[in-house]
Amino acid sequence: MKLTAPLYMLRHGETAWNTERRMQGTKNSALTERGRAQAIAMGRALKAELEREPGPTRFLRSPLGRTCETALLVGRELGIDPGEWRDDPRLAELSYGEWEGFTWAEIEADHPNALSQWRADPHGFSPPGGESHFDLRRRSAAMLADIIASNMRTVVVSHGVSGAVLRGINLGLDAKAMFVLEKPQDAFFRLLAGVEERIACEAVVAAQD
Repeated sequence: MKLTAPLYMLRHGETAWNTERRMQGTKNSALTERGRAQAIAMGRALKAELEREPGPTRFLRSPLGRTCETALLVGRELGIDPGEWRDDPRLAELSYGEWEGFTWAEIEADHPNALSQWRADPHGFSPPGGESHFDLRRRSAAMLADIIASNMRTVVVSHGVSGAVLRGINLGLDAKAMFVLEKPQDAFFRLLAGVEERIACEAVVAAQD
C-alpha cells in the first residue's frame, strides 16, 4: 500500500544535546534558541503548504519532550489548538539504551568498534539495552500503515532516525540506505505515493544584546 494523501514529516528543532553531539534516544534535551526558531520556520512553511489545498488534517507527534515542544511551536504558527496534537509512541526515537546521554567519543572509548559495527549491520545492530533498526522499522511500518489507512492528510513531528526510517519505508529503501538519509532540522518532507519532496525553511534567530 502507498500513501494516497500527503504526509508531512518534520524533525524536532535543534536541542542542547544536538549541539554537543550526544545520543538522545528516549531521553530528552530542551530546544535551543536556534531549535525554537527552526520550529517556528517549519510552522510558517507548513502553513503555506497546507493552505494550498485546504482540507482535513491529522496532527501526530512523538510523545518525547523535544517533539512536543516543536509541535506546539509549529501548531502556534498554523493557528491550531494544542489539543489537536495526538501523541503516538510508535513515533518515538530509536532507543540507544546505555548509550543515551553520551557522545560518540565517550561511547567509542568503551566500545571502539561500535560505529563501524552499526554501519556494517544497521538492520540488526542494537546498542546495549537499546533497540535495533529491525525493531524500529516494525513499529514505523505499523505507524505508516495506519496513516495510509486513514486516507487523510497528516502532519508528523518526530525524530532524526525514526523519521528517516518511516520515510525510507515510503521510498522502498533497505536499512543501509535509510541509515544515510538526510535528517535536517531546517527542512521537512512531503511524502506521497512512494516519493518525497524536501521543503526548506529559513529560521531567523534573534540577535543577542
